[in-house]
Amino acid sequence: MKKMMTVTSMMLAGALLLSACASNGNTNTGGTASTNGAAESSSEGGKEAASNPQTLTVSYNQGEFSWPVYEQLAAAFKERTGHTVKFNYVPAQEYDNWVQTQFIGGTEPDVIMGGGELDQKKEFYRNGWIVDLEPYLDEESPFTGQPWRASFQDGVLDSVLDKTDSVDPKLYGAPDQLVTVNLYYNKAIFEEIGVSEPPANVTELLETAKKAQEAGYIGFSIQNSIDWNLGWYASDIWDALWRSSLDELDLNSSGEIETSEWAAAVTAGKITAQSPQLQEYARLMKDLSGYFNTGFNTASWEFEGLFNEGKSAMTLNGSWYPNQHLQGSFAVDYGVAPVPYLDNGYSELGYDKAHHYLIGSSPALSVTRSAEKNGKLDAAVDFIRFWTAPDGGAKILAEGLYQIPVVKDVQVPDVLQPIVAGFGSERRLTFTANNFTAEQKDTWFKGQQAYLDGKLTADEWLQGFVKDMEKYADQAIAANPEWKLQ
Repeated sequence: MKKMMTVTSMMLAGALLLSACASNGNTNTGGTASTNGAAESSSEGGKEAASNPQTLTVSYNQGEFSWPVYEQLAAAFKERTGHTVKFNYVPAQEYDNWVQTQFIGGTEPDVIMGGGELDQKKEFYRNGWIVDLEPYLDEESPFTGQPWRASFQDGVLDSVLDKTDSVDPKLYGAPDQLVTVNLYYNKAIFEEIGVSEPPANVTELLETAKKAQEAGYIGFSIQNSIDWNLGWYASDIWDALWRSSLDELDLNSSGEIETSEWAAAVTAGKITAQSPQLQEYARLMKDLSGYFNTGFNTASWEFEGLFNEGKSAMTLNGSWYPNQHLQGSFAVDYGVAPVPYLDNGYSELGYDKAHHYLIGSSPALSVTRSAEKNGKLDAAVDFIRFWTAPDGGAKILAEGLYQIPVVKDVQVPDVLQPIVAGFGSERRLTFTANNFTAEQKDTWFKGQQAYLDGKLTADEWLQGFVKDMEKYADQAIAANPEWKLQ
């Protein structure tokens, strides 16, 4: 959820190069990068040991809870191949700048985990910093005996391929796990208030939150100081609200509404302050906010604490939460369910059943030019293949970190089964008419905060949004002549 290289980050390069040089140290203090050497295990008995064993450096930004599992993965990889992996931890808040600094200074590791979404990885590739992995997809993986491509779940590779050139798509990094947003609920509170099943739709969600609030609990703990937690739910709601308009707005019949098509809809006057989609979105957010924790617009991660301490009946969190719960030994007895869908009992734009979406990923595991330059390309590619092998890394990560695998034929832990059961083949519609530019996205978010705080009426908020939307749509159209909308 961290996005795109800018000129500013290059200006930081000089100052950050000092921390880049420090990344070879062995300390774990002071927020600097550190080498986790425990991953170097013996390869005795490895049936697939390489004739020329390599030592690979791999950077990552996951918390300390993940380190033992990564070490286990590295040990298994060494046993199978003879290659050693040295993990290099960099704190998450420093990671994106750190990665770019290494590339600029020519000191990057052989493999980077994370380091940006598809657009940022595309920029890395243009700069000659990472390798295109697409040619390897149809080669046989030494860990499955089948083409590497065959291991992945349906739709996962589509979410990470750059198909700008349809004849020659690029893969800037392999996906490493599926990440979803889910409803988490307190089983004890549900039993106390007489609710036997998690709410499946908005009507049931509001009814359950009301019962919890009347019993003295927070109905639905949330944070809205940044556009993550509540914004996650908004993406589902926007999909439902605009789905009936797909045929009208999808000008190129792609099955999606692209940003250029949202801009075309704005200039054609198809989105106004009175559009039922906007009106219903505002109504739902206001109805939900009556059951949120006090100060939700300024709350940060304490919303998780409210749930972990048994003070709230429900919350939204990601598929990573079960591992957080495991590592934190929280007392709350929780259940997990799909995010409640917008039902036609609440809104005329709703549905009588939930949609089941294709779940995408990000190009998380990239091989760098360093691996290629130093003769480690094949070993680095094999490390990523092992990471995504059903009987290799994918199994280790599912069992040890509760990560949802991107590949088939991996047994998912029981706690994740309700999440996986919600996967399907439908494509989610993405609403981007409030996000033509970063400035507009910030304006939209602050306007929603003011509305939910009671400082703006729904009409005031939406009228301001539409006025901004028209301005920013014009700017986006001017900046993207390839849309051919002028």
